Amino acid sequence: MKEYAMDTLQADYVATGHYAQLWHRNNTSYAGSGSSHLSSQGNSNFYEWMKERSRVLEQAVRKSIAGRPEEEWILNNNPRHHPDNSTIRYPMLIAGADRSKDQSYFLSGVKSEAFRNVIFPLGHLAKSQTTLDNTIRNNPHHHDSNSSNHQQQSVRELAHEANIPTASKRDSMGICFIGKRNFGNFVSQYLPEPAPPGNFVDVDTGEVVGRHEGAMHYTVGQGAKISGATVRYFVCGKGGGGSFGRNTTEGDTSNTTVFVCDNTHHPALYTDELFVDFDSFNWIGLGGNESIGDRDCHIPHPLLEGQSIKLLARTRHLQPLVSCTVTWKQYHDGHHHGRRNLIVHFDKPMRAITPGQIVALYAGNDGLICLGGGPIKGRGASFMDRGILDTALSELHPSGHNDL
Repeated sequence: MKEYAMDTLQADYVATGHYAQLWHRNNTSYAGSGSSHLSSQGNSNFYEWMKERSRVLEQAVRKSIAGRPEEEWILNNNPRHHPDNSTIRYPMLIAGADRSKDQSYFLSGVKSEAFRNVIFPLGHLAKSQTTLDNTIRNNPHHHDSNSSNHQQQSVRELAHEANIPTASKRDSMGICFIGKRNFGNFVSQYLPEPAPPGNFVDVDTGEVVGRHEGAMHYTVGQGAKISGATVRYFVCGKGGGGSFGRNTTEGDTSNTTVFVCDNTHHPALYTDELFVDFDSFNWIGLGGNESIGDRDCHIPHPLLEGQSIKLLARTRHLQPLVSCTVTWKQYHDGHHHGRRNLIVHFDKPMRAITPGQIVALYAGNDGLICLGGGPIKGRGASFMDRGILDTALSELHPSGHNDL
C-alpha cells in the first residue's frame, strides 16, 4: 500500500489509524520523497503540524530519559557511524498517548525503513474522554502539544463533530478479519493437514486428565477447558520433549501432549528469563545505515560493547511493563556457528512466556520509547523446574487482563 501511494499516487506520506506515535527526527525529511507537494501553500498546515509533533515528541523523549544516564545512548546510537543527529534517518517508535489503546507492541516488528514517510495522526489523542481522563490520572506527565490536556478532544468527539457513522460504534476487541467465527476452526482451514489429537497431562502427577483435538489450538497460560475435569486447568507447556517430559505418563511423550496445571499462578507457568535469536530482533529507529553493510548498525551500542542495558519489556499486548536487564552472548556449535542470543532477564517472575510469541523492549522511565521486538526463541527454566514452589503473589509480575 505504501509503495503504491508513494510511487503511483506520488504521495508524500501515508497516514494510518494506529494508536502509536512516530518521532521523525530529521526536519529535512518532511520534504517527502522528492515531490513538491509539501511546499505548496495548501499543505503548509500539515508541514507545521509535523514540525510541532516532532518538537513535542523530542521534548517527551528527553524528559522520559532525563536523569537516566544509562539511556542517553538512545538519542545518538552508534556514534561511530553518526556523529550528529542530522544524519539519523529513521523515525523512533513512541507509545500512543492513550496507553489503554497503545499499539506499539504490534508495531515492534516493523522495520525502521518502513516507518519513513508514515504518520499516525491519532497517536497523540485518546480514544474517548474516559480514556483521556484515565491517561492524565495515571500519568501526570502526559506529554502533548496542548497546554491543557483537559481541553484536548478525543477521537470519538472529533468523529462526532465530523458526523462519521462509526463515532459511537463499540470497540472491537477481537481479530477483525475473523469476526465471530470460531478461532480454532478458522486456523484449521489453513493447515496442510488436520492437527493430530493428543492428551492433556497434569504436570504435577503425570496423569492423563483429558483429550484435546490438536495442540495448536492452545497457548501457554490459557485455560484448558477440559471436559469432565473437577478443577480448572491452565496450559503450561506443550510437547513431550519439553522441560515437563519427565512428568509424563509412561509411553505418552509425543509432541501432541499438552501439559496443564491446576492453578493460574502455578510455578510451572513462571520464569524470569527468555531468549531471542539476536539477529531476529528488530531494533527500531536507533540510527545506523544498512547501506554501508554493517548488519549491527541498528543495535544499541552498549550491547555491542559488551555492556548490559536496563529496559522495560512486555510479552503480551497491553501487559504491564516489567523492568529487565538485556544482554547477549555468542555461541558456537556444529550446527549454529557464530549464532547470537539476546537474553532478557526480568526483575520479577513472568507468567506464560511462550516461544514464538513476541517480546517488545521499551526505554524511558514510563516506557515511552519502543525500541523494537522479536520472536521468543525459548524461556529459562520454570520456577517448578528450579524447585521454587512458594513464591508470594506480591513478588509476581501482573499478568495483564488477557492472561487470566
